[in-house]
Amino acid sequence: MGLFDSWRRKRKVVHPVRVKGREIMTSGEQKVVTESPRITPAQVTPDQQDQVASLFEEYQQLHDRREQLQTERNELTTRLDNGDLTATEFRKELMARIQEAGAVSDDLKAVIAKLSALGYHGLLA
Repeated sequence: MGLFDSWRRKRKVVHPVRVKGREIMTSGEQKVVTESPRITPAQVTPDQQDQVASLFEEYQQLHDRREQLQTERNELTTRLDNGDLTATEFRKELMARIQEAGAVSDDLKAVIAKLSALGYHGLLA
């Protein structure tokens, strides 16, 4: 180092970073969130049991279809890697699978919401 290289020897000053917290803005009214009461088996009517059974069956079908779409997507990727599909064909088929998967996901959420409303809280999306 030369005589006039003092700028290289200077220590860098590290300034502490201050993160500003987010302010929660409320409009006068605050909503009170209450948990829906769980229905005991003694409170379930036969009509509700039929609804839960049909909704649970629909849930199983949608869940299976979602898994099938995942395997189909993996197969498409394999076919593209092997050269069986062109990039354009792959994109078209993949977009169709993605759209169907989105619809299945939305239907699953709706079925789970209906089951939760009927008191069946045992499912996760």
